[in-house]
Amino acid sequence: MLLQKLKNNHLLMSGFYKGLSGLSLFLAIPLLIHYFGSPNYGVWVLVFTLFQWVLLMDFGIQSSLKTKIPLLIHMDDIDSIKIYIKTTYRISFYIALSIFLVFFFSFFFININAILNISFHSKLFVNTLFLINIFFFCINFVANIHKSLYVAFLKGKYAEESIAVNQFGFLLLILAAIYFFPTLNVEIKLILISILNGLFCLFVNLIYTYRFFKIEKLNLKTQNKIPLNFIKEIFQLGSKFMIIQLGMMFIFTIDNYIISNNFGPKAIVPFDSINKIFQLPIMILFATLSPLWSMFAGDYIAKNHKKLLNTFKKFNYYFIGIVCVIFGIIIFCPLIIDLWIKEELEIPKHLIVFVGILTSLRIYATFYTFFLNGIGKLHKYMLILLISVLLKIPLTYYLIYLDFGINSVVLSTLILLLFWVILIPYECYSIVNKLKKNE
Repeated sequence: MLLQKLKNNHLLMSGFYKGLSGLSLFLAIPLLIHYFGSPNYGVWVLVFTLFQWVLLMDFGIQSSLKTKIPLLIHMDDIDSIKIYIKTTYRISFYIALSIFLVFFFSFFFININAILNISFHSKLFVNTLFLINIFFFCINFVANIHKSLYVAFLKGKYAEESIAVNQFGFLLLILAAIYFFPTLNVEIKLILISILNGLFCLFVNLIYTYRFFKIEKLNLKTQNKIPLNFIKEIFQLGSKFMIIQLGMMFIFTIDNYIISNNFGPKAIVPFDSINKIFQLPIMILFATLSPLWSMFAGDYIAKNHKKLLNTFKKFNYYFIGIVCVIFGIIIFCPLIIDLWIKEELEIPKHLIVFVGILTSLRIYATFYTFFLNGIGKLHKYMLILLISVLLKIPLTYYLIYLDFGINSVVLSTLILLLFWVILIPYECYSIVNKLKKNE
């Protein structure tokens, strides 16, 4: 009985599955470092970071599903739900095709080796590696829509379950590659892992897409044509989400490229390793909180300000425990790295502490951004984010000029997030208090 209740709790199960994903990723990193070597693992990180960028080039339409569909469910407008999902798939296909063509033709004019300071591989190989990954990323860009659909229908645990299956399966494929192909040329290894990752990810996405439509007993057959104002509405809301997604991605992933450009790909390894350790609590908490996106939308539509304020209050209490966990990770991080990586890494002084503090601030701000995303009140949030994007690179390079080294990329983000944790929660409480006054 208790076990069944836990299994049906999408918040807890989302966190559980994200924990499995994080553990699989955690175990995969030392295997990839061993298989590729540190410099080439740095190249893999750059490729994978680009994958994350590609997934956000959807004009925010997949994110808008999580905000719009709960409203349509509340209105019991099944036909509009079908149209909305069908339109999302169609637009996503055209976006994916455009992204691939842009990258394909841009590689004729852009020297990636020079930009990313990759001097130990030919331009032909680097272009080939990136194109193979872009190809798979674009296919999975469309197949990945099921995750937003699960969250929109308040079944977020299945989205996280699919990620866990994908990460664990990829871990097994890495072990198989190490066992069966240990002596391959490193360039062939990078190509092999890219293909294995892309194909398996596509397989998992297709299985979970089929599962979603089967669970919901939903087909996309409808007699109505897609109205032009419907597409316009998708892009109006979606474009805001895309700006936010790209801004967040820029703030938190541009660091790898700045490090590669200034210190070389090998310098990414200690920075990325520490980040991955602290990403585990972030991944678990974000997965646990992700169903709140659509729940916030429902509560806001119902003008249930008491429930919203109670949710804020509970999180503020839980955050004290979160900080204690992160403090523990800061203390044990050097030991974890020694046992985990099993290679000597030169870790800059204070980097672990800075990343720990940054992780705490990011978690606190993100909870409140989920509320703003869920209710679609994005203008002030976008303004804060755009100012941060404009300041990120000059602030980082100024800190590099002051000889803070790799710590510069973390310190610049930390400074920006100090403003986030003040301004964003203030905006959220202001919105909820207006609901109370308008009762």
